[in-house]
Amino acid sequence: MRKNSVAIASVLKPVKDPRAYFRFGFSLRETNKYEINIIGFSSKSEPPEGDIHFQTLFSKQRTHPKRLLVSWAFLVKIWKIRPEILIVTTYELLPVSVLAKWILKYKLVYDVQENYILNISQNRTVGGFARSISTAIVGIFESCSRPFVDHFFLAERCYLEELPKFRPATVLENRFFKPVVSIQSYQLSTERPLRFLISGTITEVYGALTGIQWVKEFKKRRPNSELHVIGHCPKQSFQEKLEEEMPFVGLTLEISSGPIPYERILNAYHQADIVLLPYWQIESIRDKVPSKLYESLALGKICLFSPNPKWDEIVKSFGGGFAVDFRDFSGIPNVVLELDNRSFFTKNPDVSLTWKSQETEFLDTIASFVK
Repeated sequence: MRKNSVAIASVLKPVKDPRAYFRFGFSLRETNKYEINIIGFSSKSEPPEGDIHFQTLFSKQRTHPKRLLVSWAFLVKIWKIRPEILIVTTYELLPVSVLAKWILKYKLVYDVQENYILNISQNRTVGGFARSISTAIVGIFESCSRPFVDHFFLAERCYLEELPKFRPATVLENRFFKPVVSIQSYQLSTERPLRFLISGTITEVYGALTGIQWVKEFKKRRPNSELHVIGHCPKQSFQEKLEEEMPFVGLTLEISSGPIPYERILNAYHQADIVLLPYWQIESIRDKVPSKLYESLALGKICLFSPNPKWDEIVKSFGGGFAVDFRDFSGIPNVVLELDNRSFFTKNPDVSLTWKSQETEFLDTIASFVK
């Protein structure tokens, strides 16, 4: 039986990105109905895995001049692949995707992983005149392409309100792609070091430096505590600022200007006791649900997070952690008491934390595009 061709494309996301590969790719492969090509960032050639094939679109630093040629390289790839369904995960590829759609006649899906305009204006990754230019480019690309997009996947429920013109839409959150871990309620041992973890995208507003400074103060109460920071740091100046913290005993920095394989992130979770989510509660963040919140709970790891009613509701329902004001060091003694005396995971994590709870909706949407 002939299989339908699906391509999933990004520029800076790795070809084994958790969303494109572990969620979309695995779900499509399990149906045995699709040939899948994942196009994205890779520093090496990845061999195919059954019906999943990997195509390197970009392999340089994000600011490398070759990025200007990405659209042409992408056009060449999809011309060869000739997908029947193209899922684009970044605004950068929208114009060429619309152009090629007229010729190749595929169904075009825009997987909206970020509210890019809001992020650029608030997240401090771009400043000054460059911020205005970037915002204008995103606005033009998204608004001009919108009429030609057949469907939108929204990675956050709040995008239904923030992006009301992105319709028709299906909300597909970044829930954990594996089954949840079955665990018994437990208390932390006071006899051994506490191992904290900050992972994922490492930026100022995601609270990496805030978290490091908080753990420094925490160590005055628990001197043998450790902190592992692992992830992709897109801004060189911020990476240098973090590296200035290295004299801090017990801090391990594993950060890179390029994507870090997700398997390494997962391994860091398995080594950790407590996951920190010290996000700044700004407009571009507060209404979202971080994927690492789902990951922490599904893996049975305690998470301490910046005060946020939505996050608090999710975490409390499993007894998986509590809110912490990471800028108020005076609250640390109470945090120590809570960690010493509280029983965690009084309710077992369930399927609501996982991609499996959304998989049917995803597959039904994809199937609706197949003739």
